[in-house]
Amino acid sequence: MATARVRDLELWYEDCGSGPVITLLHHATASSRNWRHIVPALSGRYRTLVYDRPGFGRSSWLADWPLDYLDRDVEDLVALLDTLCIQQTALLGHSDGAALALLAAARHPQRIRCVIAEAPHVSVETPRCPEAVRTLAAEIERSPDMQAALARDHGDHGLAVVRRWARRWLAPAFWSWDVSDELASVTCPVLVIHGAADPFFSLAHVEMIADRVVNGRLHLIPGAAHVPHSEALEQFIELVLSFLDGAV
Repeated sequence: MATARVRDLELWYEDCGSGPVITLLHHATASSRNWRHIVPALSGRYRTLVYDRPGFGRSSWLADWPLDYLDRDVEDLVALLDTLCIQQTALLGHSDGAALALLAAARHPQRIRCVIAEAPHVSVETPRCPEAVRTLAAEIERSPDMQAALARDHGDHGLAVVRRWARRWLAPAFWSWDVSDELASVTCPVLVIHGAADPFFSLAHVEMIADRVVNGRLHLIPGAAHVPHSEALEQFIELVLSFLDGAV
């Protein structure tokens, strides 16, 4: 466990295992802790890098997100890889982390071996997504248990992380965000994993992603919602390892 200086930020990361590198990218209210049940399964075969994106966990705090926050996350990811002298990596991203992984593969194809995109998105699916964001944010505001889980990820910033996410995704100015035209530039192998009951993004949305990348396939998990790596842990790990063994 260590920190790296990226731009004017401190990024907390953990680097374990050996072999080809896989970098894990968490979602928009989580931290690297979200991968705690996945890292042991990967690090036995791969060098596994997890980090807290800026504004999360033990990395530098960000009170708000600009409209281009995901573009900045791509730059931070590449800068972190440079700092750690990692020339190539596979990427496993969840939700916002999956969007980040796809954008990194489109913009830096020489650096990305393959992508596992769990519950990905490349635009704001309205009204579906804002309604789901509003529902979850309200549920968290009412739930001491969910707030306690956030505190384990972010300390005193737990609720601020959720409110920052809700502000951005509920702002109509953000609803025009759409990077689907970049998918054609993703030439590495891509596995899209999606829960059939995902409330945020539809099956049609993820089918479009899998279809538009050059070498993509979709695996739908019945009964899972937005977090298949938690809701169907063993199946998720099996899918990831099988894909990585053939792609890396």
